[in-house]
Amino acid sequence: MDKILIVDPTTQSSDLIRQCMSNIGYEIYMAENGLNALAKVSLFYPDVVLLNAELPDISSYDVCKRIKSNPETEYTLILFISSLDTHDSRVRAIQVGADDYLEKNFDSYLLISKVKSLLRVKHLSDQLKQKYVELEEKNHLLDLQLKMARQVQQALMPAIDLTFQNIHFVSQYIPAMDIGGDFYDVLTLSDNRVAVVMGDVSGHGISAALLTAMLTVMTRSLAPKYFNPDQFLYYMNNELYKIFENGVREMYVCMFYAVIEIEKKTILYSNAGQALPVMVCESDDDGVVVLNAAGLPIGMMPDSDYEFHSLSYDTGDVLVFHTDGLSDVFYKESPEEFSDRFRELLTDAKTLDDPKEIIEIILNAFYNYNATENEKYEMDDVSLIVCKFS
Repeated sequence: MDKILIVDPTTQSSDLIRQCMSNIGYEIYMAENGLNALAKVSLFYPDVVLLNAELPDISSYDVCKRIKSNPETEYTLILFISSLDTHDSRVRAIQVGADDYLEKNFDSYLLISKVKSLLRVKHLSDQLKQKYVELEEKNHLLDLQLKMARQVQQALMPAIDLTFQNIHFVSQYIPAMDIGGDFYDVLTLSDNRVAVVMGDVSGHGISAALLTAMLTVMTRSLAPKYFNPDQFLYYMNNELYKIFENGVREMYVCMFYAVIEIEKKTILYSNAGQALPVMVCESDDDGVVVLNAAGLPIGMMPDSDYEFHSLSYDTGDVLVFHTDGLSDVFYKESPEEFSDRFRELLTDAKTLDDPKEIIEIILNAFYNYNATENEKYEMDDVSLIVCKFS
């Protein structure tokens, strides 16, 4: 049974949270202050700590930091609950080790959703540690790290095959190594709004994969708050910049963010240095539109501005998001040739009803499945999302 520690000095608030958690079947422990919380974490080893930001004795940030800095409790997941919902408070919580953040005026559904999400990560982490122990005895530590990191990455970024309203979304991800630096997501914002994210972290390997996992969590946290793509990228950029402000600055993230408003049949979009999506219009034989938008990759400079654009779509249109790994396989030195070939291919494929067939045609034309292991090491990750409007 999963263990939950509720750290809250307010009896009414803690009782409400306890009732909410106990109804699901978790084993619940209570702590009314920071010192009590640290003692119970060391005694009971809870899976998730619901940590109130306002404690009567010691700082909640210090409690979080001490839990994460203790080798025996460093994998305990912490959901920071605060009456403040500012970017500074969120970033500070992340810096001391919090795994997620929740504003105090939450509803029970959101709390349960976040706890379940953290527990999924915890279970994956437990699997990773168990496999690590088993294979370390056989001198396959590095191989295990890569394979399990890929499993965690795939769990956070599963293949997409879904229909929302009248839009069919299908994705494909091919990492150059066991794990990669691409990430994407399709997020439901409301009954009539859906967001599409396509991103690419600089570099490869474990560091890039870890950053994609963090970006996935940040995206799902910020997307419901900022419907305008330029605002979303602005705050994503600032939060990422603050996290690495005093640390590694070599890494950056390219990202394209689009919000599809279904009632208005409109696509709102902004870009942060990512490869540009292409839309093929079903009603026009030569109707190919590139979603042009400029902006610096996120994490490079604070307070960067991003262009905001909108585009109408119609029934039968096809919209394709991709990372630049698609063009790098055969057209790295000739991007214009890739663009011409890509448009031609999509124009021919737009009549296909199944987006999976469109992805198959694209990959057969641009991806080298027969590359050797050494050649694949030099290749970039490839990600695709195809949206078919019906």
